[in-house]
Amino acid sequence: MVDPSINEHEEGFDRAQLYALAGLMLVGALFVFSATMANPVLAGLPWFDQMWARQIVWYALGIVAGVTLCFIEYHALARWAIVAYWTAICFLVMVLIPHIGSMKLGARRWIDFGPFQFQPSEFAKLAFILALANFLSRPSDELKLPVNFWKAMGLMLLPFALIFKEPDLGSALVLLPTGLVMMFVAGIPRQYLLRLAGGAGLLGALFVGDILFAPAALQIPMQSYQRDRLLVYFGGDFTRFAPSNATAAELERARHQQLDINTMFVRR
Repeated sequence: MVDPSINEHEEGFDRAQLYALAGLMLVGALFVFSATMANPVLAGLPWFDQMWARQIVWYALGIVAGVTLCFIEYHALARWAIVAYWTAICFLVMVLIPHIGSMKLGARRWIDFGPFQFQPSEFAKLAFILALANFLSRPSDELKLPVNFWKAMGLMLLPFALIFKEPDLGSALVLLPTGLVMMFVAGIPRQYLLRLAGGAGLLGALFVGDILFAPAALQIPMQSYQRDRLLVYFGGDFTRFAPSNATAAELERARHQQLDINTMFVRR
């Protein structure tokens, strides 16, 4: 819960948060630099056309947008939070519609506006945070009602499901810990969150067990790159997905594929 002694009209900055943000931005730019410089084609581009330079440009634009928001009274943001949320939901639905959403690399995540491409999931993250924060700002007695807990879950699961459908598992998973931490800080009863965490943990364990140990015919349907990432992360064996009558050469190719993907993920 918010400390009642805080003066909402008192200006100030959380220096620790700013330092942490600057550190994350620096590390992110270094990761992009390291990953792209390993590719001779990307490394040969002019510096202003390289991905790490573009990342810094987006950092600068983000800083300007963040400073601008600091001058907007937060009650005004709260009034528009639900509008932003449902606008984001509309865009997430639109991006799934053929001829509106742009298909690339097996995923439909962008809307092509010609000079630039718009990724609704990025806007949805911010809109979700604003909408959930506005919803959770109600009195503590109301937060203890089960109906409000499930409403908060609905606000979180709707964009999660739409982003997961694109598919964009990474962006979808960002919403879950963000929403749960917000609910915890706001004062949602711990027993609700503990039961939810326990159920999610059990489902996660069953999901990973299915990926690592279940026969190929019983595998949960997912994109091949998603399965590859999980197998690499948990040390799974790619040869399990080879046909039962696979030759020694086919098994060897599966092992080489696993080694290549391991190397690719390490470089990333």
